[in-house]
Parts: sequence; structure tokens; C-alpha cells
Amino acid sequence: MDLSRRALALLALAPAAAAAQLAPPFAWRFRVTRNGTDIGTHEVRVTEQGGQRVTHSEVMVVPRVLGVVVYRFEHRYTEVTDGWRFRSVESRLNRNGRIVEVSARATPDGVLVQGPDGPGRLPANAAPLSWWDPSRLGGVVPIFGTTTGQIMDLRWSRRGLPNGGFAVACTGEVEAECLFSRDGVWTGFSTVGDDGSRVIYQPFA
Repeated sequence: MDLSRRALALLALAPAAAAAQLAPPFAWRFRVTRNGTDIGTHEVRVTEQGGQRVTHSEVMVVPRVLGVVVYRFEHRYTEVTDGWRFRSVESRLNRNGRIVEVSARATPDGVLVQGPDGPGRLPANAAPLSWWDPSRLGGVVPIFGTTTGQIMDLRWSRRGLPNGGFAVACTGEVEAECLFSRDGVWTGFSTVGDDGSRVIYQPFA
């Protein structure tokens, strides 16, 4: 079912509730599994500096076969927000030795991006694809990729969860689903890998 206007409004309110419960510093830490096998971790740490939120995200995916690393995906980025309002991001991706860097900052004239294709300008309300922030998901704002610097073509849907939380899913350039508590706190994630396998985040105990 497509997101209704009412659902979009609820999503926009969710981070405020989450922020009230999760005053910096706080963090998420997930095990990344592929077809049930551990292949890496994703850690997100949020601190406060000078009245702004600074979020450090680090994905480390290094699947092994017989103890030998067969693939390496390392993605680190740092995002600065006023509350939950996007201000800037610095991203560095290492995919099997191929390095891609993207930086972006919000200005009154739009979001200025420097990416693989050179400099660019995005809409002023554009924001990076940060899975833990439900106010950005669902088509509420233009989303740009932190490994491309380009606006993404995504189609969104939403469903309720038995515990009162909700899930937001997207298809298009990325096929993924994020899980949130009733207060908008990120609790889980799943996506489809490049090879079609199911990748799932499981919180560390």
C-alpha cells in the first residue's frame, strides 16, 4: 500500500519522539548476516558537538570462505544535523579496493555535492539515505545516495508491525526495508545484495 498523507505526517513526527528518548550520545550496533551467516557489522554512533548532532556510520562487510576474505565492502560516513535537519555529510566507500568519496552540504541555494561525477547542486530539502531516520523515508524529501551524490529513484511503502511499530520499504535503485519502534527508533533492516541474496541486520544482545 502506498504511503498516505497521514502516514507521511506520522513519519515526519517519529524522529522527534525518538530524539526525546535517545538524547546523544547513543548508538546502534547490528550484526550483518547473509542467508543466515554473519558477514560483518554496521555501527552508528550519535554524539552532540556545538549544539549539532554528529552521526558516524561504519559498515564493515567481509564475507569469508574457508577463512579467506572473498569480498570487502567498507562504508564510513559522518553526517551533521541540526536536530534531525541535514547539514552536511562526508562519505568514503571501499568496495574491493575501489574507493568512492562523496561530500555534501546544505546551503540556502540547495545542497552542494561533490561526487564521482564532479560537483552538483540538489534541491534544498534533499538529504542522504540514512536508514535510521524515518522522517526522510517514504518520499517525504528527495533522497541522494551517499556513494553517488545523485538523487535516487525509489518507490516507498509502509506497513504496521504487531508491536505497534512500523516498517518502511523501498524498491527501485535499492530494495530494502527498515523496522522502527512505535516511537520511531530504528530496530532492524534488510536488503537484497548484489547477488540477489537476503542481507539482514540483527541487533547485538
